[in-house]
Amino acid sequence: VTIPEGLHMLEVFKILEEAKIADASELEGLGRDPEFLKDHAIAGPTIEGYLFPDTYYFTAPTRPKVVLETMIRQHRIVWDRLRRDHEEDIGTLRRKLDWTDHDFLIMASIVEKEAVSAAERPTIAQVFINRLVSPSFVPHRLDTDPTIRYGCMVPLQKSKACQQWDKGDRLHRIQLNDADNPYNTYQHEGLPPGPICSPGASAMKATMKPDGSKYFFFVAKDAKSHAFARTRAEHERNVDKYIRNR
Repeated sequence: VTIPEGLHMLEVFKILEEAKIADASELEGLGRDPEFLKDHAIAGPTIEGYLFPDTYYFTAPTRPKVVLETMIRQHRIVWDRLRRDHEEDIGTLRRKLDWTDHDFLIMASIVEKEAVSAAERPTIAQVFINRLVSPSFVPHRLDTDPTIRYGCMVPLQKSKACQQWDKGDRLHRIQLNDADNPYNTYQHEGLPPGPICSPGASAMKATMKPDGSKYFFFVAKDAKSHAFARTRAEHERNVDKYIRNR
């Protein structure tokens, strides 16, 4: 069974169920179980972010615990390799941001959802880091739609605005203004409470080694690339060019 990059845990569980590997509800139950998470040193409220996207070979069916442990183990293998390869870069970012490994994973999941091209991922990672650390970007909010969507789809407790939202629809002003959604990075500073998907190795690497650029904004030019900007005025010109005037 192949798990693509960028899926949240409920999407992963659905794929595993459709492949007749394990029951989605049983996988979800374990994925939210505090004891299971503690046993596997997962800091967040769920297993989100630790189901490494890859191709796996399971006997159908396989016990849910074995399935999840296999995917967590693969995540650790890839994460530890990347961490060894980029130890100096990670150390620099830790001193600047005071991030744990879990915090790096949260950012990698956001980069995974925002970047289509692997070449752009280090730039997008840097944009978000710049928003968090620059004294000129206040308040330090990430301002990214995928975190709102996640908060409206996966947590068991959802805000009223999220309950009114259809996941097939675009986000509306009521969701963008929703301070009751803890994953709303337009309303809350810093990182969201946890990862929003399972990032692949490319997004992890980009987060560990961002490109050092000075951009604060980006907008999609097409389905595969973005226009980056250092100032809000430049960003508005890009929005006019690529979004409003299409």
